[in-house]
Amino acid sequence: CRDHDRVASRFVAVGDHALGTMEIASPGHTIAHWRRGGLETLFARPSYGNRIGSRYQEIVNDDQFAFPLDKEKLDGRLPAGEMVLTVETGGAMTAFPLTAIGEGAVNAEVGSEVVVVFTEAGGLSVAAFSRTLDGQALSFDPQGDGRFTDRETGSTWDFAGRAEDGPLAGSRLDRVSNRRSFWFAVAISFPGVKIHTP
Repeated sequence: CRDHDRVASRFVAVGDHALGTMEIASPGHTIAHWRRGGLETLFARPSYGNRIGSRYQEIVNDDQFAFPLDKEKLDGRLPAGEMVLTVETGGAMTAFPLTAIGEGAVNAEVGSEVVVVFTEAGGLSVAAFSRTLDGQALSFDPQGDGRFTDRETGSTWDFAGRAEDGPLAGSRLDRVSNRRSFWFAVAISFPGVKIHTP
């Protein structure tokens, strides 16, 4: 963000009154998922590639950055240009490498919270939720077309965390803080962050 002539990390602000504040994350969805939500919206389409940062990712992985960067702060556990989804809850954070987790539902724990990460379209659509509903921990499997089934009740859920049918129809999962970014940005902003391994 740019505020008062200062440039801040997109993760943690460092300027005067914003010191230490976090950016509010928004979910990432494909246009198809957004339209299924029933909202009429105009979209701006990037003119580069059909994947997020497709060419930029290659450039970053070749150690070519468009801005000054202390390369000693890079974390070699993942390629610098790897797209990750960071999930934060209860003071803990985990990075989910999107190429490693693929598409579907990832049932995981972040700190003491059980969470689920939904992914589709090669990581272009991502969402993260608490798996706890009314004191019960749920586990999810993908059905395809942006739908998921919980193993405990057989209810069907949409990509936005809403139960569409089954015993839990009408219920909604609580969203957890998440953001999609390149690994180098996460690793520099949060040294030593835990990486989810499938």
